[in-house]
Formats: sequence, C-alpha cells, structure tokens
Amino acid sequence: MNRAVKGLSLLVSLLMFFFLPVVSSVAQDDEPIDDFSDDTMNKRYDWVIMADTTELKDFLKYPGSGLHPVSKVKVYYRLTPRFGRERGSYAPVAYEELWYHECRPIGCRKTHSLDIDSGQQGVLHFRPNKNFGNSHCAVANAIVRLMLDAGLKQAMVSCVYVPADIFDQVQSDLGQFNFFPYELKPETGIRSTMHIVLLSQPTGRESSLFYFRD
Repeated sequence: MNRAVKGLSLLVSLLMFFFLPVVSSVAQDDEPIDDFSDDTMNKRYDWVIMADTTELKDFLKYPGSGLHPVSKVKVYYRLTPRFGRERGSYAPVAYEELWYHECRPIGCRKTHSLDIDSGQQGVLHFRPNKNFGNSHCAVANAIVRLMLDAGLKQAMVSCVYVPADIFDQVQSDLGQFNFFPYELKPETGIRSTMHIVLLSQPTGRESSLFYFRD
C-alpha cells in the first residue's frame, strides 16, 4: 500500500471517528418528546395536579338507587424543580378524593392542603386508564373545581390534559358550567373571567373554552 492510499485511509478513519458521535447526537435530538413524562413536565410547569378517574360500577347499585352510577376522582399534586427551584419534596401528595353521580358531586374527602405558590403556573392532568367508563361529566366538574382551587391560590392553570377518547364529551360537558369554545379574532374582544385550554392525550386535539356568565 503506497503512502497516498495510507494517508487517505487515515483521513477516512479520523472523519468517521469525529463524525459518528455527531450523527448519533442529532438522531437523539430528533426523537419525539414525551409531553407526559415527568421530565418534560418538570421543564414546562411549576406544579402538576394529577387525577385518576374510575367508574365504580357496582357501588350503590341496588333497585331504586338514585346515586348509581358513581365515579371517583382521586387527585394528587406534585411540585417540580423548574428553573432550579429547591423544594422540600418532589414526591406526589394525595390531595383529595371526589365522588360524582354523572355531573353531580356527591362526596369529597380532603387529605391535604393544596400547597402551591401564587404566581406560578401548572397543569391539570387527567390520566388515561382502562376503568374510565362513562365518567366524562365527572371529569368536567372536577376540572372546574380544581381550576377554582388553583385560582384561590392565585396560581395559573396553563392547560388541562384529558384522554383523547373522551375529549369531545368533556368539551361538551363543560358547557354545563358555562365554558364554551370561542375563536379569538384580532378585530373582536372577549369578556371572560376564566379560560380553559383543553388538550388531549395523546396530543392532537385542542380547544379554548371561555367562561360566560350569561
């Protein structure tokens, strides 16, 4: 092998050595972001309120029962280290349990105060599960309740995530609480004291709903 060939082989080897890690890094950067991972939410929000919803199919099920079916919403919250904040704990805290008959609240058990700071923003995350059943109206009611809880703390709810398969029903059910879709346009204004950005999990659906008193 002459010197020219050896030199070319050495150059190719050096290029491969320096270039391959760059290619690998680019490939990793192009990987889709998981919007619902703890790491992603830690970067986007100061706190996360999580809700697990279950339809209790046999609870209070008897002839003449006026409370069946019953849905249970178990609510947790956790603080995040966003912007390098140091917290006493990042572990989820059990906040409260709510019971609903369709859209009507029939029970509440609060287990902890909602210790979130004023001026900070967070997210409501109604997590998908296989026991959701027909609980979409309970979810709508719980959204409004938790929005008010955050408002009393002078904290802002950035958005609300709900499972994609009940997105349309929850959006419609929020109309019972005077939240309606409205498209903002540059030439029109709007008077509304509350605003919900409803998003789906998986992502792909979005709706802006505004509170109208009349």
